[in-house]
Amino acid sequence: MQTFTASQAKQNFGALLSQLEHSPVAIAKHNKTVAVVMLPDAVPVLPNPRLQARLEQQQREQQRLMRHQQLAIGLLCASPAQQARQLKAAHAVVARWARDGLCSADYIARWSAWLALPLQKLAPLMCGDADGWGSAMRQNSPFTAAGPSETV
Repeated sequence: MQTFTASQAKQNFGALLSQLEHSPVAIAKHNKTVAVVMLPDAVPVLPNPRLQARLEQQQREQQRLMRHQQLAIGLLCASPAQQARQLKAAHAVVARWARDGLCSADYIARWSAWLALPLQKLAPLMCGDADGWGSAMRQNSPFTAAGPSETV
């Protein structure tokens, strides 16, 4: 890579552009590279950080959805005693959120109402859109503290 000083780049811009046909050109100021000029075709395609963050968030939500689907299936297939233990543990988490101010009152109220439902109504809420609340509720779930061994 050829290096031009900032003054040379300014005074010999045509020569700089000609050099780009062969390789990128570094521009130095006070013996320090401050810029690199290259042809547009040579620029690597950089990911859009917002798009990347959005894709990562979608992937996390997909993982939460799959985890809650597994939880719901596990609850529905569990013995009544196991169901009672798991629901009691979830109620305890929601109670701790309320007691210690760990979560928004909206989530506490919704999870309290959901956990009071029969399992046949709770399971679809955990895995569905839930009137636009599904993703947020899965993000703030009292079931995520339970390990897989407790839910199967």
